[in-house]
Amino acid sequence: MHAHNHKLDHANVVAVFETQDHAEDAVLGLRVGGFPDARVGYFARNQEGLVTDYVWKGWTVLGTVIGVVVGVVLGAWCGQVALSTGATPFAPAFMPGDSGVILTWAICGAVLLGCTGAMVGWGVPRGDAVHYGDEMKSGRYVVTVDAGDRRDEAWAVLRMHGGHAPLPHDAVEGPAGMAPAM
Repeated sequence: MHAHNHKLDHANVVAVFETQDHAEDAVLGLRVGGFPDARVGYFARNQEGLVTDYVWKGWTVLGTVIGVVVGVVLGAWCGQVALSTGATPFAPAFMPGDSGVILTWAICGAVLLGCTGAMVGWGVPRGDAVHYGDEMKSGRYVVTVDAGDRRDEAWAVLRMHGGHAPLPHDAVEGPAGMAPAM
């Protein structure tokens, strides 16, 4: 079964780029022009050969939140273990007493695992952003826009950065096998 991205289904502007730099510049130009990320798709093949939308890259916020929560719990537990074993503190605590040691460990755990969670989440693509497809030839990049009544403005930005309409063999197909309107 093929998953399909809603940005392809609703796009009324589709452009193909020969280089990654040009495609990324076009996405930036669309953002500066007021097109929200929810209406812009930037598709390229990932290392597994799947076509991935790189505008909605991943789960950074969720990874950060999970990392902070786990870090606080794990850090507080480590602080309690350090106190119970009589370990020598490696740095001054934020507050005096045992609760200060536990708080210090909890904060350190939150920072460390929060950063780790953010980096892990950043590299994990969203499930609805990956689909199998033959939309582009290897090495090409596709930018889609649900531009509404701002089609001409979107095309101006895309063409300024080297985008062109897909050739018949590059066509991005919608769910019914129909190419979106150019």
